[in-house]
Amino acid sequence: MALLPTLPGAGPRRGSMPLPIKHQLVRASAVDELDSPPSSPEVGSHAGVSPAGGRGPYKVMLLGESGVGKTALAAIFGGLKGSVHHEEESTEDSYERRFCVDDEEVILILYDIWDQADPGGWMQESCLQTGDAFLMVFSVTDRRSFTRVPPIILRLRAGCPRSDPPIILVGNKSDLARSREVSREESRSLAVMMNCKHIETSAALHHNTEELFEGVVRQIRLRHHRREAAEGLAKEGAGGRRESLTKKAKRFLSSLVPRNGRFFKQRSKSCNDLSVL
Repeated sequence: MALLPTLPGAGPRRGSMPLPIKHQLVRASAVDELDSPPSSPEVGSHAGVSPAGGRGPYKVMLLGESGVGKTALAAIFGGLKGSVHHEEESTEDSYERRFCVDDEEVILILYDIWDQADPGGWMQESCLQTGDAFLMVFSVTDRRSFTRVPPIILRLRAGCPRSDPPIILVGNKSDLARSREVSREESRSLAVMMNCKHIETSAALHHNTEELFEGVVRQIRLRHHRREAAEGLAKEGAGGRRESLTKKAKRFLSSLVPRNGRFFKQRSKSCNDLSVL
């Protein structure tokens, strides 16, 4: 993942140690969208529609319980390679980064504000509505953080304006093998059942972190292209009967229920590949 020159006006992260110029971050202006309650259900309905031909900027939300490593992952995304200790207020920040994935430039804005919002409050709901992609982080050393994953994903699917948002289940702290409470097979099975992708990372060792950020870009692009193709087919078939909400719901639920062992194994294998749908 090649980090391109820093955007104009970059400055050090609020509440953190000043960084070298090449790692200075942009305080993303998009965070202001979360400073007040959504004015209508339409908030976020534009998300996922790239204003730059597939290059972003894309909003990526870090979700999950406190202490699972979201801020450490955000710091790595922002270019902080050392073990820098941040003040608690720094979790309100967002990070904007321009880099290349598959020889194409892209801009991501990563939000690390989930812990600062009231559980179930408007700010969390705004996160779920305005994100283009979601990193659902839990700690493999904390089973409680794992058990809290399904309710958040269900909230996300109910509140997100898009029917198929990119969701990556991230099992962090994989380096702490002796303290592991959640097996790789368990988290992979949950990813299959919840129809999302899966990866294990270690923010402490920077293991699979670059793969994670590149993968979320690929997932956004794949869904963007699929959406465009579907819209094209819809235009061709204009005038035909629209699928009812009941049928759509049944189709989605059927995709979550494995029909046989072979189906489950195939989905289990593909859920770890962030370069395919």
